[in-house]
Amino acid sequence: MKGFNSAVLGLGLAVWCGLAGATEVPAGYRVAQQLPIDNGQVLEILEDVRMTPDLHRALWGNGTEPESIDDQVLAADVENKPFVDAQVRLLAASGEALENKSLGYPLATVEKAPLVGLPAPAYFLTIDETAPMGTYSGPATQVLMPSTGKLNATVYRTAEGKSEVLFLAQTGKAAWQVGAPTADGVAQIQQVSSSPASEDEEFVTTYRTYRFKNGAWQLSSRQETGYWDTESDFPQRSAFP
Repeated sequence: MKGFNSAVLGLGLAVWCGLAGATEVPAGYRVAQQLPIDNGQVLEILEDVRMTPDLHRALWGNGTEPESIDDQVLAADVENKPFVDAQVRLLAASGEALENKSLGYPLATVEKAPLVGLPAPAYFLTIDETAPMGTYSGPATQVLMPSTGKLNATVYRTAEGKSEVLFLAQTGKAAWQVGAPTADGVAQIQQVSSSPASEDEEFVTTYRTYRFKNGAWQLSSRQETGYWDTESDFPQRSAFP
């Protein structure tokens, strides 16, 4: 989702007083963000110690290669020693680290998900997977529902009954938004993406709706011939199944 990165980064500047000194930060990392959740637990994002809030904002969506860094001294340092991958940690009320995961890329953010009708609060964990070139990479968001000390990634059921991890892409040819709940209070997320059907063929646009029904996320999707990118308005609700 667009628009939340600057806001959530501000949270990373303030260390939650209840955890001060309680949890050791790994060498080479800094605490980029802390988000208190239920039962006194905290979701925490760790980033490279060189990744200041201003640098995070500057690099978000632009790639973290040395060529993207204006400070030539820092760029040379990153060329010699690339940024470490960001981590997400779940901390207990005591400050104990219950679980942590490496995210595979240097930049990440977390925020409360504005989703209704769920059995427990959910959170959007967004990892910036932007590549130096191309329009098919960008921030990827997954839905976390932390419980029993675990960083549980949300899965959804396909029409064929398979379970897949729910990832939401924001690229040059993909976007998503939280849709209005259904009349009976069912949470919805809408995703649009466009890609060639195959090499040298026409573009196909896919419209996906994820709904939380009967205790699980379920996917409905449809495709049509045609091109869409983020220079266009987000499709109308009627375009989604």
